[in-house]
Amino acid sequence: MIDVAVRPADQVPDPSVGDLLAAWLPGRRWYPGGKGDVRSEPWLAVTFDGAVGADVIVLLVRLTGASLPGGEVIVQVPLVLTAFDDVGPGYIGTVATPTGDVAVHDGAAHPACWLTLLHAMGITGDDEAMIRRGRVLAGEQSNTSVILPGIPSPGGSGGMLKILRTVAPGSHPDVMVPQALTEAGWGGVPRFLGALEVSTPEPSTAHLAILAELVPDAEDGFELACDLASRGESFAPLAADLGRVVAQMHTMLRKALPAGPPLDARAFVAGLRRRAAAAVGEAPALAAREAELTALLDDLELRLVDSPTPVPTQTIHGDLHLGQALHGATGWKILDFEGEPQRPVAERTAPDLPLRDVAGMLRSFGYAAAVGRAPDPSWEAEAAEAFLSAYRETAASGLEPGAHEAALTALVLDKALYEVVYETRQRPTWVGIPLAAVDRTLGAR
Repeated sequence: MIDVAVRPADQVPDPSVGDLLAAWLPGRRWYPGGKGDVRSEPWLAVTFDGAVGADVIVLLVRLTGASLPGGEVIVQVPLVLTAFDDVGPGYIGTVATPTGDVAVHDGAAHPACWLTLLHAMGITGDDEAMIRRGRVLAGEQSNTSVILPGIPSPGGSGGMLKILRTVAPGSHPDVMVPQALTEAGWGGVPRFLGALEVSTPEPSTAHLAILAELVPDAEDGFELACDLASRGESFAPLAADLGRVVAQMHTMLRKALPAGPPLDARAFVAGLRRRAAAAVGEAPALAAREAELTALLDDLELRLVDSPTPVPTQTIHGDLHLGQALHGATGWKILDFEGEPQRPVAERTAPDLPLRDVAGMLRSFGYAAAVGRAPDPSWEAEAAEAFLSAYRETAASGLEPGAHEAALTALVLDKALYEVVYETRQRPTWVGIPLAAVDRTLGAR
């Protein structure tokens, strides 16, 4: 059994390790800083008494800066420390300490850390078998996931260990939601197997890692859609299946988790206005469209305020797109319930309209068509119509038809504006993809 302790970071490890990390962290894909104004300071150290094979420490590092959501973010940096001549996976560098030279590794890439986290969350079995053939999933930008085929699981397929790089106080939505859906018996999510939660000051708790059952022979939804688009093959049948699964997800979330308050129409539209204004301020290409954006949101507010019945809100996915869906032998599975990463945690976990998830998926079809270079311009529209038709057959939004269409249009636009800002910052050559969607959405009014 492993005992987990949390203490101030200045007590462990040696300060020289912190100096090494200060140079290493900004180059990581999951590092949230980007404008050069981010300051880092080790906050807490999580240690494991009884770890097997190496010294494992999880550092929680506090980042502060105006470019961060809410001005502050806590990131998790799991480390494996070994003798200087015992270099293993995830090697970062070697530091000199009063007790000798130490090799420092990124724990997310090191089997000793995987095993320690599994033991700490109560997962038992043959240690060697559990980590055999383990590998880090390539391409992730927000967290680090490790495929572990040897993990004991009800379906026999193994497990996926997700190491959360951004840590927030309280229950993590990617623990709370899949656990609730698994306990409710819904098979549209990878089965929840466990999580590691630690106590932090203030008082509070934080989740560090999540274990879910591995979906066998699964294809990433976005890669699958791009492949079909590139070959000119319709995605509509799969989109319809996905629409039904997303509708089922929303229905199950209403049953498994507490309902939210009735929609405050003015506050809802005010949030869309703030995000639109921020997008216009950051992306020069949007300046000429500001008046049309305002008019669309004015129309939405009138429709929602005049709604004769209260509009329900609920827990939603919050950042739904094709990359958050896997397609395997048993159909679609939805994953990654963290919400939109650039929004503060309290905002992205608040009850919302399920149509926000619908809008996110519709925008994802647009990206698949563009990235896959679909030869038929109707590819995206066919996928979107198939998805929407299947969704509407299974779930209702609680909105009057006119308000429903206005809300969905505004949420598609909200997502496209977010994408314009993201592409302006990260991939300027891609900005035309969401900008074209902005123009289509405004022109469809």
